[in-house]
Parts: sequence; structure tokens; C-alpha cells
Amino acid sequence: MRHIHQVLPLAFLCVPLSCAAAMPAAAEAPVVHAEDADRRAAEEADAQESAAAAPADRTQKVPRLDVWGDYRWLYGKAHMEMPSVRQKRDVFLSTRRFRIAPTVHLGGGWSVGGMLEDIRYDKDTIAGAHRNDRHLYLSRLYAEHENGHGAKIRAGRFIFTPIEGNVFDKRVEGVRWRYGDKSVGMTSIFCGRTVAPTGDKRKRGVILGYERNWTKWMGGAFYYDMETELPAVTRERAMKDPLALHNGIDHQRILELFAGYRFDRYRSLEVEYLHGRAETDLDRYDDEGHGYVATLRLRPSPDVEKAGDYGAWIAYYHQPRATYLHHAMDGDPTFFGRAGFRGWGARADIVLARGVVLAVEGFDLRPARSGTPLFRGRTFDGARQKVLGMSLTAYF
Repeated sequence: MRHIHQVLPLAFLCVPLSCAAAMPAAAEAPVVHAEDADRRAAEEADAQESAAAAPADRTQKVPRLDVWGDYRWLYGKAHMEMPSVRQKRDVFLSTRRFRIAPTVHLGGGWSVGGMLEDIRYDKDTIAGAHRNDRHLYLSRLYAEHENGHGAKIRAGRFIFTPIEGNVFDKRVEGVRWRYGDKSVGMTSIFCGRTVAPTGDKRKRGVILGYERNWTKWMGGAFYYDMETELPAVTRERAMKDPLALHNGIDHQRILELFAGYRFDRYRSLEVEYLHGRAETDLDRYDDEGHGYVATLRLRPSPDVEKAGDYGAWIAYYHQPRATYLHHAMDGDPTFFGRAGFRGWGARADIVLARGVVLAVEGFDLRPARSGTPLFRGRTFDGARQKVLGMSLTAYF
């Protein structure tokens, strides 16, 4: 249900705040991008892409075409409060999304994959119904080669979600190299940029990582070094929209450490430690933050082929602004600006019938740091965001 957060950006406050505080102009309306798929969909898509892109068995003929897809209906509601400016608001979102992903196996370890996607916004409190519709378009296209000795390289446009997506979950353009698998240790290197309409929103750089699973334990580490192609905030934009500085960061470096323990085949406890640094040139913003995420997984993600299977988790987040780039959560971290966020999240999925999954997810978030300035002497103190959403997805 990643899409509910897209109707919650900090910019939604700008019209009422401009009236209350005599700001010079309202902020830009938020632009909703269909590439920001929910975390579960991203994980499922990446897993299915990897399976589809695996080298063909020697007994299978090539070239060979594999296809998978899904159709999802989503509905979400969010309630936001900003006491320092006496603002409260409910926002709603309802979408329908169709995706189809073909993969062509060419032989010799080579494959070409892509995805066609279509999304319709039947209800959108911020932008208005259907204003951000995107009719059938090519959302992913990449080539991949696996050498049969553990090395795999992918180049093109695809989605990249290291670990659980608490730092980075985004469509990217570039090259990703992997060696090994998690059972013996998997190394990942990515070089490229995020997909965004303009250079002030596109981030380029490198991501390095290592992950490994043992019988009971699991662990990993990732390092991110990303910067915007153009200044994230210009003086002209800041003059028109003082809130733009809160989510305009030019350069970030983040270290993510992950460890988990499996109690049995279903339950596990996972903890991430995050250390980040964020910089914005325009106002010489330079912040360093330490954060963490703790997740109790009561049951792993369900097998969509098994009716009655289910999954559930509950998580606590404490993430200053410097500790995330493009978060996978279905709440909206940008609502809290440079204060970062803390709070609870939970999700449950159940397979109603083979290939049909119902999901319910909720978040209750507050600022991670007290006293963080909003504008003109006001702060984020007391701000709160509550999100509840559900989705029904049919896979084929």
C-alpha cells in the first residue's frame, strides 16, 4: 500500500499555512509517480523478476518468454495534525493498478525483462481524481546476464530495495552487480541514478552491500552515497515555498547495519541500525543522525499460491531525517520534514484464494526530534500522522 503516502507530502499544508502565516505563495501540488510501488509489491516483483530472469534449463528451448502480472485495488485514509499551525486534515486515496512483466530468455545466461504498468486514481484528496493517471507505459526495461558461477549483472531501469527498504526503495536507472546468494553471502554493487522527472529530484551515486543468512541468524550491511543531479532547492523556490527546504537534500551518506534472529520457521526479530549525514547547500544544512528500526515478524510473507496462507509483522521506527533516502513505508516521512519520524507500523496479508491477496496496513507516526523548526518560530512538535489502508491484489 505504498501509494497512500503519496497524498501526504508536507506540501499539503502549504495552502492553509500560507493563509495562517501570510506566506508569499502556496507550494507546488504534489506529483504522484506510479513507480513508487508498495514495499510488498516491490519485493514480490523483484523476486518474480529474478526467478523469471534465471538462466533457462539446458533442456528448455531458447529464446523463451515468461510473463507474470497483477491487478491491484487500493484504498487508504490518512489523518494529519500540525498543532503549531492549528491544522488538522483527513486525506483519501483510491487507485487501480495493472502490471504485466515479460521476460525473454535468450540463452547463454542472457535475458531481457520489462514491465508495462497502468494506474488510475479514482480518488485523490490532494491532486484530484484522475489528474495523475498514467495509462499503459513502460516502467521497467533491463538486460541481465548470469555467468553460472554466482555473478549476475543487471543494466537498465528496474526497482532496487536493499534489505527491507527502510533507507532506499526506488526505481533506478543504472547497473547492479551481484555475486553469490544469501545462504553463502551475497555482495551487491549499484551505480546509477533514481528515476524522477527533474534533476533536482533525481539522485545519483553508488550503493554497496553485503547480506548473509544462517540457520537461525541473518545479517547484512549497506552503504549509500547519493546526491541530486541539480540543487535540490533553489533560492527562488525557497522564497516562494519556505517549506521546500525541509525535503530538499543535496547529498546524503548512510550506513545501514542489519541483524535478525529466527525463533522458528515463522517468527523472527529483525533490527536495523542507521547512521546518516545529510547536507543542503542553499542554507548550509548539515545534519548527522542515528536511527533504528525493530521488526517483529509474526509470520513471513504468504505464498500467493496457497489459499489461507497469511503473513504479519509489527515494527517500530526511529529515524532522523538523515537516515533515509526513499523510504518503503506506507506512511509519509516527508510530512515531518527535517524532524524525521518515529512510531509504529503493522501489516497483515491473507491469501483469500489462489493468487488473490488481501492486505491491511497501518501507521502511527510522530516527529523523531523535538524543537525542529517548521518556519517563523513554529516547530514540528506535536505533529502526528495516522495512516490506514487496504489493498486487494490478483496475481497471474
